[in-house]
Amino acid sequence: MYPKVNQRIGIEIIGEGVVCHSIIADMGETEILISHPMAGNTIGLFQDGAPIAISYVIDETKYQFKALIIGKKKDKIPLLRVTKPLESDISKIQMRDNFRVECNLRIQLDEIELHTINISAGGMLFSCTLELPFNVGDEVSGNLFISDTASIPFKGVIKRIYELDNMTKHVAMQFTVLDRKDEAKIVQFCFQKQRQMRSLKQSSKFIK
Repeated sequence: MYPKVNQRIGIEIIGEGVVCHSIIADMGETEILISHPMAGNTIGLFQDGAPIAISYVIDETKYQFKALIIGKKKDKIPLLRVTKPLESDISKIQMRDNFRVECNLRIQLDEIELHTINISAGGMLFSCTLELPFNVGDEVSGNLFISDTASIPFKGVIKRIYELDNMTKHVAMQFTVLDRKDEAKIVQFCFQKQRQMRSLKQSSKFIK
């Protein structure tokens, strides 16, 4: 299934370990126009012939296809021209077994104090400033504080980095060492958080 015009997409620059976001501007017979990502860590990477992977979600199903950058187009905003795949070349991506919940938990990562954006039993996404030297493939260790008194030690590896602006980036980390009892604590926390979110949604419906 092809993405739709104005749909938000993720772009992975293959071989660079960089992921950024864009929007589908137009769909042609043989090419797709997307808005040029302006994240600082992608400057100079979108050259003609560069291979990329585009991912997007439709009806809670994630899709992905590979493409090549074939040029640029000047419009009201800068656009990139990329090859349009055959529909048979678009793959469905298996969503994570570990469901994620949005939460603002304190973490201490290599003696740096940060906060999560979301978390699952498989890993977490956290926010930090650009100057912090996290890179894709880095091995890290730290503690996750699921309450004021309970902390969970872990080791992990940096899988993705999403640069948001000139000051902030989001970093996706996968757990590599995590005690099973601590994994169960995270799963329990995620279930409790999910139930709280559902209760709030139900309450808001009654209020309306």
